[in-house]
Amino acid sequence: MNDQELSPWIDRLIEGEQEAFEVIYDLTKKKVYGTVAMLIPNKEDVHDIVNEVYCQMFKSLPTFDRSRPFLYWVNGIVMNQINGWRRQVWRRFRLLQKQSMNQEHCPSELPDELLIQSEVQQQLLHFIGKLPFKLRVVVLYRYYYEYSNDEIAELLRIPVGTVKSRNSLALKQIRQRFGNHLVQEVVFNNV
Repeated sequence: MNDQELSPWIDRLIEGEQEAFEVIYDLTKKKVYGTVAMLIPNKEDVHDIVNEVYCQMFKSLPTFDRSRPFLYWVNGIVMNQINGWRRQVWRRFRLLQKQSMNQEHCPSELPDELLIQSEVQQQLLHFIGKLPFKLRVVVLYRYYYEYSNDEIAELLRIPVGTVKSRNSLALKQIRQRFGNHLVQEVVFNNV
């Protein structure tokens, strides 16, 4: 998917054409869903957040700056929705804690399209999913979306130096767990 491919559909969506929304959704849903699923552990919340992302995208489309990549703009909406969810998570946690004191939390599974064939890759992806949120989000945008440090800093509204240090810390933790050669071969070529 590229912006040239999306441009006519964006125009048609702004004009209110339902089919255009469906096409844009089909072209972006895998990346959007995968991003949210990697950053949010509860599958029910993933679906809610993805729905909110597309609602917000539809509302905000007239303000989309065509000089920027569309998926980058959508990722800004994704981060806003995730940050809003994270601000509210303590309330949900307290309610769930009261309702089910003895139940274990089961992490969500990634959507079928993102299941990785190799057992090593699955272990690595699972480990990345357990990194602290601030490190996990940098790794996701750096190696899955291949955004530059500057783009990540702008998207997350943090200094470039913070992006670099979080990336470095995440890689250090991954290398400690899996070894340097394995990380370079498997993770960053396939994640």
